[in-house]
Amino acid sequence: MKKHPLEPSVVLYSTAQIKDIEQRFAEQSSLGTYPLMEKAGAVVFHQLVSNWRDARKILIITGKGNNAGDGFEVARLAAEQRLKVHLCQLVDYSELKGDALRSYNNIPHQVVSNLNISDVDFSEFDVIVDAMLGTGIKGKLGEPYLSAIKRINASGVPVLSIDIPTGVEADTGFVHNEAVGADLTITFVGHKKGMYTGDAANYRGRVKLFELDIPNQFYEKHEFHIFSQNWHGSKHLLKPRKMTCHKGEFGHTVIIGGYQGMSGAAILASTAAARCGSGLTSAWVARQCATSIVNHTPEVMAVGVDESDITSLVSQYSLANNTIVIGPGLGQSGWAKTWLSAISNNDKMTNLPQVWDADALNWLAKQDKSHKNKYNPHRILTPHPGEAARLLGISTFSVNQDRYGTAQRIAEIYGGVCVLKGTGTIVADDKGFQVVCAVGNPGMASGGMGDVLAGMVGALLSQGLSLMNAAILGVCIHGEAADKAAGKGAYYRGLLASDLFEHLPRLLNP
Repeated sequence: MKKHPLEPSVVLYSTAQIKDIEQRFAEQSSLGTYPLMEKAGAVVFHQLVSNWRDARKILIITGKGNNAGDGFEVARLAAEQRLKVHLCQLVDYSELKGDALRSYNNIPHQVVSNLNISDVDFSEFDVIVDAMLGTGIKGKLGEPYLSAIKRINASGVPVLSIDIPTGVEADTGFVHNEAVGADLTITFVGHKKGMYTGDAANYRGRVKLFELDIPNQFYEKHEFHIFSQNWHGSKHLLKPRKMTCHKGEFGHTVIIGGYQGMSGAAILASTAAARCGSGLTSAWVARQCATSIVNHTPEVMAVGVDESDITSLVSQYSLANNTIVIGPGLGQSGWAKTWLSAISNNDKMTNLPQVWDADALNWLAKQDKSHKNKYNPHRILTPHPGEAARLLGISTFSVNQDRYGTAQRIAEIYGGVCVLKGTGTIVADDKGFQVVCAVGNPGMASGGMGDVLAGMVGALLSQGLSLMNAAILGVCIHGEAADKAAGKGAYYRGLLASDLFEHLPRLLNP
């Protein structure tokens, strides 16, 4: 992995960057790109025999481009090692060209080749190598690839995908209709950014990167703005506390939400804020919800607020070192709208660090472009795909088609930082800097997880972290805590948001 000042972050690449790096290297070496294909094939073959030591019968399914060329190299090497190789080409020989054609012409005669995939009995093979399309695909797949993928996925045979599973878009992670479900993906030159967010998680399996001996100088010509991050790579942001510190040094996190019947969301958010080191934590909630919060977490100062008291409370409240978290259990009643209007119209409030979540985002999406608080550079927005769609006036399908682009557009339009939740949560600013969270699990698909995240991020803001650092660290700790709560047994089903709390002290004090 090429080094970067933000190490141990992992740099993520676009397909255009990968192509440029390969081309520049090929031009300087004067040998062209074929040596890279040879190296890629050798790597894949070595990984194949290392991971499936007993494999003797290999099915390689190819298209017509460089991905197919890598597959042809694997076929050659496997045949030379006297493995039984069956090559299923989905396109005619006449469509091959360049390096792929050169590689095909080097395949030994003993390799069985077949153009008709319907004649192939997949159950005869120990491993399937997916060398169909690689990184070049966009949009829905058609035949013959669609049928091939369905047969691969139904076969139950282990699959090794070359570079990226066929059907996964390398720049977005989106799958339009079908994609190969790989057990292992061997990728080259750099990690593709689409592999770490969205649909890709369902298809990539284990991922191993090989840089094919391309020197650093060919990477350094590019500026990199997208990174994959986890708790181990972000924990350096947590500085040790002095023995003489006091609570006033670590801010005051104010949770606004908890309307009738939704006090649980405010409990989760405020408890998370307190557990994440906020010096003081308050919860401004509907009057009938205040007692339940104090009973659950007595360290939280709960204030029951009637709708008629909201404007005066906002105008009179001491705001020094405060962070506002608005949205958990807020609802969409008149009480909620009064809160949001009061905060949006108070200049002192709008200049505070803020986290907007849940129904606060839905209210914001309804405001017209001239609204005073449409753009606020002091705010972190934490939408899930449905909320992101409402913020941009598009469909959820469109959000998931390009999660990177969606996160950046929200930051550009609304200011501050966007945390686009989901598998491979993306933290983005309006300048194109983005971090993808590399931890988390399916157990997080349960009520209350977002409330906990909002409180955690708010507490980190209260302790002086920047918007971007608080968002990155909060998301990574959140995911890491969920992984620890699920345990080594991966007990995802039945995981509760409150299960994360016991793991926070350890993660916040590395």
